[in-house]
Amino acid sequence: MDGAFLAVGLQPENEPFSQLAKLNNWGYFDSAEDCCTQTPGLFVAGDCRSKYIRQVVTAAADGAIAAMAACRYLD
Repeated sequence: MDGAFLAVGLQPENEPFSQLAKLNNWGYFDSAEDCCTQTPGLFVAGDCRSKYIRQVVTAAADGAIAAMAACRYLD
């Protein structure tokens, strides 16, 4: 698989991926604004990550940010 996009709805369903990166007390992945997790090479975007605003427009922006961070990581 080259990639995957997951929709988590109103409650995060991140538990199946909890071995890849740490979840916070509410079940979200913590990341900086660059969408990087503490796991090298693992990026999170949209409503699966902890953030103040959960709207489709911020999720789309997260996707672009995570893609650029992944490119930098691969370079």
